[in-house]
Amino acid sequence: MARRLDRFRPHGASESCFDGPFVSGRRSGLKPSTEFPTPVRYATPALLKDQARTWLVLFTLLACGVFLYLEVFVLPATPRLAIGDQSIYLHNATRLLEGQIIYRDYDHFTLPGTDVLYAALFKLFGVRAWIPQVMLVLIGVLNAWLCVVISGKVLVRKTLFLPGFLFLTLPFSSYLDATHHWYSALAAIAALAIAIEKRTVVRMAWAGTLWGLGTCFSQSMVLGVIGFALFLLWERRRSAEPRGLLLKKEAGLLGGFLATVAIFSSYFLWKAGLKRFVYYTVVFVAKYYSAEQWNTWRAYLRGAPSLHSWPNWPDLAAWPLIHVLIPFIYILLVLYYWRAAPSRPELPWERLMLINVTGLSMFLAVASAPAYNRLYTVSLPGIILLVWFASAFVPVREILSPILWTAVIALAILKPIVTQTRWKAYLDLPTGRTVFFQPEYYEKAKWLAERTQPSDYFFGNTSLFFALRLRNPSRVPFLSATDYSRPEEVRNVVQTLEEHRVSFVSRFPGLDDPVNNAGNHLVPLQLYLHDHYHVGKKFSNGDEFLERGRVTSSSPSVVDLGPASAEAVAPSHAAAPQTTKGRNEIKN
Repeated sequence: MARRLDRFRPHGASESCFDGPFVSGRRSGLKPSTEFPTPVRYATPALLKDQARTWLVLFTLLACGVFLYLEVFVLPATPRLAIGDQSIYLHNATRLLEGQIIYRDYDHFTLPGTDVLYAALFKLFGVRAWIPQVMLVLIGVLNAWLCVVISGKVLVRKTLFLPGFLFLTLPFSSYLDATHHWYSALAAIAALAIAIEKRTVVRMAWAGTLWGLGTCFSQSMVLGVIGFALFLLWERRRSAEPRGLLLKKEAGLLGGFLATVAIFSSYFLWKAGLKRFVYYTVVFVAKYYSAEQWNTWRAYLRGAPSLHSWPNWPDLAAWPLIHVLIPFIYILLVLYYWRAAPSRPELPWERLMLINVTGLSMFLAVASAPAYNRLYTVSLPGIILLVWFASAFVPVREILSPILWTAVIALAILKPIVTQTRWKAYLDLPTGRTVFFQPEYYEKAKWLAERTQPSDYFFGNTSLFFALRLRNPSRVPFLSATDYSRPEEVRNVVQTLEEHRVSFVSRFPGLDDPVNNAGNHLVPLQLYLHDHYHVGKKFSNGDEFLERGRVTSSSPSVVDLGPASAEAVAPSHAAAPQTTKGRNEIKN
């Protein structure tokens, strides 16, 4: 060994020179930590602790991913049917791939963020049934990670992971619909994670960019950037920072927001024209969006999971928890701040208030139509505050914390078991092998798949548009017997059904209920269907597929041309899985 070292020893250097650092042909008397700019790094207890925490976070995120995978895939790798709001955006994405442009060639009221995202994924991987399910796993894992980042700034280590676990096992997994609400909410949580530690000019610019990104999925998220701007004013009053610094932060926040929205929307504004763009994203929302009962305040406290369907039982806990929590937890924190802030200055009030402002802004973004599914998507800040309250007070912690942990563990085990063992059926469809959890969806998809080919025209069921790769001849994905469906849209459906000689139309008798007949503009369509279509198939739940040709009925009946659920009445804008009587009887 000594001989091997000798060949690296400088000429004339003694053996003792290896006792210290060798610099410029001579031995240095300095210690290694002084001699070299980067000393040897030892595995200190703090370093080992950080490494252990990193591995714990990675393991936790992996466990979250496995849990969600077992919720949206049936082993080994069969995705569930994409039903609900997501099916509208998935089909719109296929229209973008065909060269159509939102607002110009098809109608929708949100900014096209969701359409563009799915179109890009379809371009990369093909139009496949697994894509929205993988996106749900990704959304859930990212939310869990961001929740750990945020919780680490206000919670003690023992409760660090609890908010994310509660979010995934309760509201998130109870509404597995990869719709625009989840993407806009994820962007909002990312903005909060960027700003939670400190509010520099650069961080505010990034936060504004993320709020802008969220607005590209759901324009009501503009309230989030307003909330952040007001928070900066409040924080300046507490910290007495220079006015110039405040103005720079506000400019970065608003600049990042406006630049993101403007850049993203410019192409569609150019292609569709200013008039159409403003009509669908502003005028329609203001005048006609609330014509649907699920798009008003009346949606609050409706849509509870049905007790009659046992696969829904694990979802029962999320509905009352979120309705009790949102928005009342935000009001509670404000009241507690007013009372306790002078006597407890050691608490991280700025961080807690930022979480509060974010959650309140997200709630206000859906407050005009607070359906349960929308409240689920904006609930994460409230859950973080719930855990903070539960851990901040000893009497509450001793009672509530064990209950919350027990619920998390029980649901994390129970929900995947229910998903994997419940009734199911499989079909090989143009978008890939797909599993069905509801017999009525399976019956419809099987019957229609045997009689159509991809790219055939069909109207009335958005889930089958995507799953069977069928084309919608009209500008709208569904029609409703309210002012939500405009007379010109009804005329367009009649015209395109005739022009393309569409063979099959989905009929849903849910609009026989008189409450849905105000503002009904469907009479021309009803007459057209009566004269040109007959009942081709009636399914076990009462839904019908109309087939072009021989007419047997003697008089027209009320027709709802929407998805095969009350999502036809509360589509992409309400998305509450329910039956014709307004009860939630499916696990989606």
